[in-house]
Amino acid sequence: VDLCKGKIAPLTGKQVNVVAAGGIYDGRGLAMALSFGAEAAWVGTRFVATTEAGAPKRHKNGVVTCGYDDTIRTLIYTGRPMRVKKTPYIMNWEENRADEIKALTAKGIRPVEDDMKRAFKENRQISIKERMEAMPMLMGQVAASIDSVVPAAEVIDEMMTTCIATLRRLNGQINILRSKL
Repeated sequence: VDLCKGKIAPLTGKQVNVVAAGGIYDGRGLAMALSFGAEAAWVGTRFVATTEAGAPKRHKNGVVTCGYDDTIRTLIYTGRPMRVKKTPYIMNWEENRADEIKALTAKGIRPVEDDMKRAFKENRQISIKERMEAMPMLMGQVAASIDSVVPAAEVIDEMMTTCIATLRRLNGQINILRSKL
């Protein structure tokens, strides 16, 4: 946040706004972000597991069943880092084909796309299970803290209620002491 102080956005001519992101899924996280000086929070994974989200049921279930070691950062889908839930397909790439990932991405080739094209050219059959394992379920590590699919309004209500309560509680813990010097 301090890095952005005094920085002016070229498009608006106004102070750059800081939006906190990563690991925020509840009111405590929002309170933390605001305490650090962010003007807002970008909440991603928590909203995947809401009833209104357009994510497939498989993806929503993937979020609520995720453990703390169940996600991995990978380049295989876009050539850029992204965090996804681990599957046997993804782990095969990461554990056995890391050199191939490096070589393909260095040429601007997306590894998964290349894999599928080669399978098609070789007339190799890919089972439905294998196809499902190859489909990414994007989520942050915070998924391990999410245990239910609920309406988005419930997420927002909890975030605001808990954030306000957290900030009030912390404010009450602060005692301003005067120096005796």
